[in-house]
Amino acid sequence: MEKHTVNLTVQHGLCCGCGICIATCPVNCISWEKQSGLYSPQICETQCLHCGQCAAVCPGLGHIFESRQSALETVTGNVLECYTAWAKDAKLRHDSASGGVVSTLVRELLVSEAYDGAFCVDSYDYREQLKTRLYTAKEITNEESFSKVPKSRYLPVSHENAISYMMAHRDKKLILIGSSCAIRGMIAFVDKRHLNREQYLFIGLFCDRAFNYNIRRYFEDVYAEGRTLAAIHFKNKDGGGWPGDMKFFPEEGMPFFVSCSERAKAKDYFMPERCLYCVDKLNASADISLGDNYTGLNSSELGSNSVIVRTDVGARAWCVVQDKLEVCQADIADIQKAQSLDWRLNNLYFGDLKTAGTTIDLNHGVPREKSPASYRQAWNSNLKKLETGAVYATDPEAVKKQMIRDAQKPNPLLRIARRTVGYIKRKIL
Repeated sequence: MEKHTVNLTVQHGLCCGCGICIATCPVNCISWEKQSGLYSPQICETQCLHCGQCAAVCPGLGHIFESRQSALETVTGNVLECYTAWAKDAKLRHDSASGGVVSTLVRELLVSEAYDGAFCVDSYDYREQLKTRLYTAKEITNEESFSKVPKSRYLPVSHENAISYMMAHRDKKLILIGSSCAIRGMIAFVDKRHLNREQYLFIGLFCDRAFNYNIRRYFEDVYAEGRTLAAIHFKNKDGGGWPGDMKFFPEEGMPFFVSCSERAKAKDYFMPERCLYCVDKLNASADISLGDNYTGLNSSELGSNSVIVRTDVGARAWCVVQDKLEVCQADIADIQKAQSLDWRLNNLYFGDLKTAGTTIDLNHGVPREKSPASYRQAWNSNLKKLETGAVYATDPEAVKKQMIRDAQKPNPLLRIARRTVGYIKRKIL
């Protein structure tokens, strides 16, 4: 029987750009095509077997959460231990986005031969698609080679190289790092291909939405006076410590800083639509999840990480690096509050509105505690913003006009009139 393919993902605007489908395809009939600021999979229909393997590992089509008492507990996921931690290596901590814990984990686990390799991103150049590549212990201890690994990328990353390597080297123990959608997709691949789950350490990054690739052009136009940006650090501590402003590296001229508040403002317009429906901010499927420590406890100018150890695999890896980290116990409730998980649950209802009338359930197992209907206006408002960011390459004025409209204070009488009209329409229909 013919099965769904990732065409379904693309048609519904649900692709997260993880690339897992491309490496999974048994006949190599999926390739990348850049459209609306994103690299999306395109299927050669004359070669496609319609076997459904690509859709089976696609995180964009939804996730089955392990249901718990409340929506908050469900999206938090399993918790063995929580910590605040940072690298003892001061340079590594400075060069990292927050506390340097991910870089420390990767380096020490490879040097100790607990794992054979790690797949990391090694570029800050967003003129091309970001892809991970294999790092071994030899490369990870080479300062020049390893210097391009730390810091957050904030854009969709393709993990196709990791998936291809896993298929060809089933005996290798690997460290795999990614946002929540990527981690879910890689774990689905491990399950579908019957690989040994114990061979892989999944390090999950807390994720508060990504950008699409049009963001580089936007930053060039608005902040770089039209100069080409050869590299972007979305978080850099050189200008004043953690959490760090953006640092831009133009092809011509000196690097310069732009406030982190501008990064946050732009994300409402330039993120992939799929991010609008994600409730997995804490990366619940990973072995170890971590991100910036915003709890206000045990932090400093150099930054620190909130860390959630979720599985026995994660706990064993965590034990290996203890002497390389400063570690304090933390409370999951503090992390939930600091990461604004209550606010992120709005995405649950945006997702329900998106998939109404389809068989897709983007967040299966998460208890619904409110009515999606009450979120329709906010959902539509978000979509209008995203539409302008998606077409920025061909219509840069659309974002500017939308930003001006959003900055204007709404007329309270107009808002009341719209609500009244909406109420009357619902009653009549």
